[in-house]
Amino acid sequence: MKIIALVLCSLLGSASFYGFVPSAVAAELYDNVVWIDVRSKREYRRGHIEGAINIPHGDIGHRIFVEVPDTFTEVHIYDGSQGTYAGIALEMLMEIGFQEVVNEGGYDALLEKQGLSEE
Repeated sequence: MKIIALVLCSLLGSASFYGFVPSAVAAELYDNVVWIDVRSKREYRRGHIEGAINIPHGDIGHRIFVEVPDTFTEVHIYDGSQGTYAGIALEMLMEIGFQEVVNEGGYDALLEKQGLSEE
């Protein structure tokens, strides 16, 4: 048991060294669903869906496998407008092998659909 704990601590330590987000990985492992916010970092900081990973749409191709290594993970994407950039990201993810990708549209519409409001 001590060996497993030691290995787990080592992995988590090295994950933070390489820029992995342990909470995002945990969400992926338990739910097999990941939410990706393709807006800018500034927009993301103003508010986002809880647990969503911020990967601006222009970075999606080269950052996705760092955040979501399993192409069988269900990925939900949203952007800041009407889903245009989310649609571009969706096409990119489908081209590189992701099996289940959902364009959730714009952030404000998504909040409204979920019965939430930005405060």
